Amino acid sequence: MPEPEEKREWLARAGFTIAGVLFLFFVIGLRVRQGAETSGEPVIRMLFVPSVEQGTLARRGNELADFVRTDAGIVIKSAVPTSYAAVVQALGTGQADIAWMPAFAYVVANARFGSEARLQVVRQAERHAILVTRKQDPAESAKGFSGQTIAIPKTLSAELRKRVLEVLNAESPGFRELSADSDKDAVRLMLDSESVRGAISSHVFAGPFDLVGNGRNELEYDRPGTLEKTKIVFKTAEPSYELVTAYFGAVYARADSGVRRLEDLNGRPFAFSDATSTSGYIFPLNLLNRSGVKLGQVLFAGGHPNVIQAVQDGKVAGGSAFYSPPGKVNEVEKSFVADARHLLMKRLPDEQSKLKFLEEIRVIALTDPVPNDFCAVRRGFSKAVWDRFEKSLFRFIETPEGQRAYLDLVAAVTARRCDDSSLDGFREALKTAGISATALMEAEEEKLRKKREAQKKGAGTK
Repeated sequence: MPEPEEKREWLARAGFTIAGVLFLFFVIGLRVRQGAETSGEPVIRMLFVPSVEQGTLARRGNELADFVRTDAGIVIKSAVPTSYAAVVQALGTGQADIAWMPAFAYVVANARFGSEARLQVVRQAERHAILVTRKQDPAESAKGFSGQTIAIPKTLSAELRKRVLEVLNAESPGFRELSADSDKDAVRLMLDSESVRGAISSHVFAGPFDLVGNGRNELEYDRPGTLEKTKIVFKTAEPSYELVTAYFGAVYARADSGVRRLEDLNGRPFAFSDATSTSGYIFPLNLLNRSGVKLGQVLFAGGHPNVIQAVQDGKVAGGSAFYSPPGKVNEVEKSFVADARHLLMKRLPDEQSKLKFLEEIRVIALTDPVPNDFCAVRRGFSKAVWDRFEKSLFRFIETPEGQRAYLDLVAAVTARRCDDSSLDGFREALKTAGISATALMEAEEEKLRKKREAQKKGAGTK
């Protein structure tokens, strides 16, 4: 065994050896990075906000990085910081080049550091078109409307319009088209005028008592009895998969609660998701204020599924959470709807129980559209490198595995080019609600802090 003096010398030599090895690894790391840069391989750091399970984000982010490295010669260091503020700060200090973030975080990054929006995530909505007529009309299909007037909304997508016209021209040649401003207006024109026999509307799957989904349901909100006075005689066989850059907040209520209009919530208990939620609080609050609703007791449920649960349990007369029309998520989860209700429905054992749930909880109204998340770059980021990255990203999304990875990363199917003006409507909504984007981000930070503390406490009790 070494003597004390010999032992100290041995430890010193060992310490220097370890330090030398660590320094060697550091130098090798720098040379690898420098080698990548000097060999024409740009090195960029890309961040994702901690919105879903971090392990999934990290894994999928690495898959994207590996693809871009091979495809475009760009070395990407993908990471998931523990907070929204860390993402914004990293863009401001040059520690990150690219970041995917929600609208409120981008607004802060742009105001503080001049970050620039380059892409907006695009999600998928599954829409049909329907032909609506009066309940007593003998028609049971698209046949028999030759020489008759049909109201068709200007808002119908080009693909759905093409499909509808193909069917009508084949089964009811010589029908007359009357232009309408919207799905709801088309149904209204049909009911108000004996000379208008039918109405076309876009259509997404909805619960039997929802007041959204198509023009017939929407008009029921304004004119109770519309559903009883009308029927659907035709629906396109295949859906049109439309790309959307926004989602909504929605007000939910039990179908048996007596709440069928926003005004019915006056003086009654109501649940918001939480005070930082765009679709669960800010936009619904604007909607309720515009309608002159004075709520009774207000509670913050602490999440979208908690709102739906509180409504179902009868703890509140109504609640607000996010709404998206059915789309890609339904194919993955085999659910009927993609709004906040599906968060509880996916736990149900079978199709029958899921449909029963939709009979119990209805959508009353939708808010103004909320913009989907954005991909932003730091001020001064190389346009040439960005262009290479963007092209490679789109090639990644076009692959089957890339499509699935991108869906996990940002809950979307593709992206579209955008700029800062895409956020103007969102900024105005925040201003109307009297809420700053900074305050919103700080509140989200507090939520993340409490979540981390709870996780540490839970780990400590095991």
